[in-house]
Amino acid sequence: MASDSVSQSSQSPATRIMTFHPTKEEFKDFNRYIAYMESQGAHRAGMAKVVPPKDWKPRRTYDDIDDLVIPTPIQQVVTGQSGLFTQYNIQKKPMTVREFRKTANTDKFCNPRYADFDELERKYWKNLTFNPPLYGADISGTLYDPDVTEWNIGLLNTILDTVERESGITIKGVNTPYLYFGMWKSTFAWHTEDMDLYSINYLHFGEPKSWYIVPPEHGKRLERLAKGFFPGSAQSCEAFLRHKMTLISPSILRKYGIPFEKVTQEAGQFIVTFPYGYHAGFNHGFNCAESTNFATQRWIDYGKLATLCSCRKDMVKISMDVFVRKFQPERYKLWKAGKDSAPIDHSKPTPEAAEFLTDGKTENETGELSDSSKAETQEKRGEAEAGEEQKANTDSGEEDKTEIPKHEPSISSAQSCDVQPELGNIIVDPKPEPGISSAHTCDATTDPSGITVHPEHEPSINSALTYDVITELSNISVSPKHKPSVNSAHTYDVIIKPSSSAINLKLGESRCSSASAGGSQMCPPAVQHIFQRTLSPAEVLHVHSYAKGDYSDLEPRIRHERDRDSDSDSDSQEDSKVQLQDQAASEEDGLDGEAWARPLAQLWQNRPYNPEREREYNREMGLRPPYCAVCALFQAHQRVRRPGSEICPAVVLPGGQMRTKPLIPERCFTTTTEDSADVQPSTPHLEEDGTSLLISCSLCSVRVHTSCYGVAPARVSKDWKCARCKANALTESCCLCSLRGGALHRANNGKWVHVLCAVAVLEARFVNIAERSPVDLSGIPLQRFKLKCYYCKRRMKKTLGCCVQCSHGRCPTSYHPTCAQAAGVIMHPDDWPFVVYVTCCRHKGPVELSVGQKVICKNKNGRYYQCEVIQLTKATFYEVNFDDGSFSDNLFPEDIVNRDCAQLGPPPQGEVVQVRWTDGLVYGAKFVAAHVIQMYQVEFEDGSQLTAKRDDVYTLDEELPKRVKSRLSKASDMRFDGMFGEKKVQESKRQRVINSRYRGDYIEPVIYRAIME
Repeated sequence: MASDSVSQSSQSPATRIMTFHPTKEEFKDFNRYIAYMESQGAHRAGMAKVVPPKDWKPRRTYDDIDDLVIPTPIQQVVTGQSGLFTQYNIQKKPMTVREFRKTANTDKFCNPRYADFDELERKYWKNLTFNPPLYGADISGTLYDPDVTEWNIGLLNTILDTVERESGITIKGVNTPYLYFGMWKSTFAWHTEDMDLYSINYLHFGEPKSWYIVPPEHGKRLERLAKGFFPGSAQSCEAFLRHKMTLISPSILRKYGIPFEKVTQEAGQFIVTFPYGYHAGFNHGFNCAESTNFATQRWIDYGKLATLCSCRKDMVKISMDVFVRKFQPERYKLWKAGKDSAPIDHSKPTPEAAEFLTDGKTENETGELSDSSKAETQEKRGEAEAGEEQKANTDSGEEDKTEIPKHEPSISSAQSCDVQPELGNIIVDPKPEPGISSAHTCDATTDPSGITVHPEHEPSINSALTYDVITELSNISVSPKHKPSVNSAHTYDVIIKPSSSAINLKLGESRCSSASAGGSQMCPPAVQHIFQRTLSPAEVLHVHSYAKGDYSDLEPRIRHERDRDSDSDSDSQEDSKVQLQDQAASEEDGLDGEAWARPLAQLWQNRPYNPEREREYNREMGLRPPYCAVCALFQAHQRVRRPGSEICPAVVLPGGQMRTKPLIPERCFTTTTEDSADVQPSTPHLEEDGTSLLISCSLCSVRVHTSCYGVAPARVSKDWKCARCKANALTESCCLCSLRGGALHRANNGKWVHVLCAVAVLEARFVNIAERSPVDLSGIPLQRFKLKCYYCKRRMKKTLGCCVQCSHGRCPTSYHPTCAQAAGVIMHPDDWPFVVYVTCCRHKGPVELSVGQKVICKNKNGRYYQCEVIQLTKATFYEVNFDDGSFSDNLFPEDIVNRDCAQLGPPPQGEVVQVRWTDGLVYGAKFVAAHVIQMYQVEFEDGSQLTAKRDDVYTLDEELPKRVKSRLSKASDMRFDGMFGEKKVQESKRQRVINSRYRGDYIEPVIYRAIME
């Protein structure tokens, strides 16, 4: 058997990508040859290339596929910078292969001129965020002729087919083939296969495909790196890389020491990926590929330990019971008992490779390879090493000089598609399930034109978003099937969040910024500007007219606010009047009467400086978790995540000192400058267990972690002073907010700023990262200083400081970071390049209700009244996908007309059902799942009762949507006057679309509108 090692990066020989050239005879038995490849160590790299015999062809001609329909091509919109990107898939309308090829070959979408693959790779990473390409991914079907038996992707007959034979389950793209039509820059993001399976990808025709691969033994390192850069996604889903939305460039991998290899797949070649091999890649131009998953006995241990996506319903999950029982019977009982937890040896070949091993040595070592094979191997290895040496001498700082290993199937060349004959022997599933199936392995990148997402399949590139954004260029239509249930973290809030042009974020050092700060208020310019991320600060922070007023205020108050804002001060005498007016206004508004504001009464900057009250406040905050004035930023989020438990378990040291784990990730402090100097990742002043020493200022009593404030523990003494007290600037206060107290550092403009505010505000930058000082505020756009704080705007005649904004959609609500922290607004670390994700009161998740609780609910007359919860019940609702692509998740069991669900229970998943809709007509659909929902029975003051979902019930302290406020009534004085006897409002039809409790207030995410325009 002939093989040769090919490597294009400087890793150890054991993890280099190998290329195999099987003979005709060897090519006949797929499973045996895979075993042989592993006997040669090909699996160590996580990927291998196979060049079939020269006269082998899977299809006689590709001239007859022009009329093949790509049901749901996708447009791949990429956001990010400095080597870290997030990819979103937008479904487009169906198109034929002829139309796709014509589009791919236009000047707009064709690849640029290039001298070699290295140059093309650099251009790929440089232009990744511009001009989003289309990708025709996850198309059920095959281009193989039926009489082809060798390496037929639809007929591999591996142990994975046990699933189909013994359970009758077909998982499209996993044990059935998928087609992929690509164009220049169409991409598949970093991922492993569903259930960490093997995959095979054959490039039928067209331009090459580049692949990147991280060897399985280093997969955990890549996961840790990704979680560090995308903590928000990692918090929402442990296996968020399976969403195929995360792109990390080779330069980042090199910088953080993640080993990787790259290879280019030409037309007529196979790429095989091995279990737990993280891979990504892109297409060089128009091409067509075919792919599926398979398995060997070695995979079973990987399948048992695979980490699965927990946030999406369409992720592939295979029961390992049948495999363990059949192939590992001696371990079955232990495995069922949860005691079969042996670690995986990534270097060990599959048991089927035993025939190629002699005393543990490979054929190469025992001399079984022919002389010609050995010579070819040595020659190619020498070429590869020479290439490595040459690359090592190049500038490693350039973004993407590595060839990229791709796992996506691409399409045929333009020349082969000019003829338009019949479809011949093409076998295509006429109704592929909508959605980029997660079942498909590495090539899960999807074409933006219209790829359907198959819930059973592996989530293609951004399948987490594909069904959320089903758009056409003329209008937006969100159908039930595409209700944003795919990924809670990225549903209908998905927006492109550009950062200010004043900031150049670089990967390792990038300091994240609040998604709320810039992204949520963008005013969408032309589409190409959104894609090119050239928004000006004014566009990024466009202040909506309604952002200046509290949406809970009445109109007279808003008018009064405007009148007050129109005043101007001309001299110091006027300033003193302003202070008096501010104090009177605050008393009028009663802000100090609110529980959270009472401790702050003497700390507002428009009141006289009170050093004793400031010390008292700092002391009180230092005695409460998280004990640190900087970590307090994320205090409310920690309480929500772990109710009833201590936020920061403390380690008490001899002498009474304490150490706790900081809540602020180091990533929130890191920043970059325009020079290219690398900032090595570090965790300054942290102990090995992740804790940091808590220290208190001897003058102002503020308490901070040494890591949060940038103080070396060795320099701390009993009389340690914070930076402000040390500079004897006791009367100075933060220039970014309206409150005193807390931990401050000097800013570069001679002023002072809370470290908490500097972390929260997107454009603020720590110049000296280790010391957390000084803070550069020059990048903050003026528009941010014009935002008015939701909490303190009525207190202050003048607009003080700058605000962060709610991160949900285009919500205009803005806060000073310190006001938000004191009021309990939920904030948590966001994905790079942002820092803080802010959730305002109206977007905060609902809390559970209890019997006897007073609430507000809609009565039969269409108005809202106060009522009382009298009973908690459960109700079952069915979720279905309709044939027209819409979906509903609130059907009653009796709405299924072709099955007696009351007697038989819910239909099996995927079963075709007939649904009677609210219009009386019957529609075809596929059953998805049954959901048991908590229902609340409420009683109004007249004794009438009704049952409602949690989304339709509001607590007395919740922020009410405008549509509820406008219909809110008090019935106590009219209890017996027939108020509830008004004409019953006709119940609205049950929606087959997103059921948002804030439907009347929902602001369409920027990305949708921008793309539509």
